Amino acid sequence: MASEAIFLPAAGSVQFAIYPDGYDGARIIARIDEEALHKRFHAPEGQGDLVQAYALNSDSIDALAVERYRANPNEAICLHNADFSIGAAA
Repeated sequence: MASEAIFLPAAGSVQFAIYPDGYDGARIIARIDEEALHKRFHAPEGQGDLVQAYALNSDSIDALAVERYRANPNEAICLHNADFSIGAAA
């Protein structure tokens, strides 16, 4: 499936969809902020570069987003650089 990721300038983040129960289940919207994409995933400057950095690393980003969703399905999911640190608490 093609990536649904888009850059949201007002939020300073890339928005993407996850499907915790497969594509027949719920579609959950999540975000990852610019800082995480730059510091953790070494994204160059530019909106397209941020979306590409998400796409290249979507497996690990999506996995953390699904983990967050399962921990609290009612909470908005916005991933930050600290969320990817070793031993980071969810």
